[in-house]
Amino acid sequence: MRKVPPYLITAVFLIILVSLTGCERTVTGSEKAAVLAFSEATTDNLLAGLAANDYTQFSRDFDDELQARLPSADFTTLTQDVDIILGSYLSRNVTQVTKADEFYVVAYQARFEQAEAVTITVAFHDTIHSIATLSIDSAEMSWSAFQNR
Repeated sequence: MRKVPPYLITAVFLIILVSLTGCERTVTGSEKAAVLAFSEATTDNLLAGLAANDYTQFSRDFDDELQARLPSADFTTLTQDVDIILGSYLSRNVTQVTKADEFYVVAYQARFEQAEAVTITVAFHDTIHSIATLSIDSAEMSWSAFQNR
C-alpha cells in the first residue's frame, strides 16, 4: 500500500473544512481586530505549551472534540517531530483571517529554527473561542490534528 504524503492530508483536511462550512469570507477591519484580540493570546498559549512540552497548557483552549482527537500520547509524538524537524518556534505573522459558518480560521506564517516557512492554521469557534482544529504545514513537515484518526 502506498503512503499518502502528509501535506496532502493537510490540504484535503482544509478543503473538507471549507466545504463543510459552506461559504468562506475574508475577515477585515474591526471584525478582524476582534478575532485577533482573542486568537493571538490563545495561539501564544498553544505555542508556548508546544515549546515547553506541556500538554495541559497546549490543549487548554481545545474544544471537547479536539481534546479527544489529540490525546497526550499523540502530543508527545508531535513535540518530538517539531523539535527534530522544525526546531524551536521563533515567531509568527498573521497572513489571513477568514470566517466559515461558525468558525474563524486564522492562518499564520511562522518561523522555526530549522524552517522559516511554516504555515500554522488554527480554527476557532466563533462564539466560545475554543480551538476546533489545528494544522502545521511546511516543506519539511505536515501535521493536522485530524490526520491520525
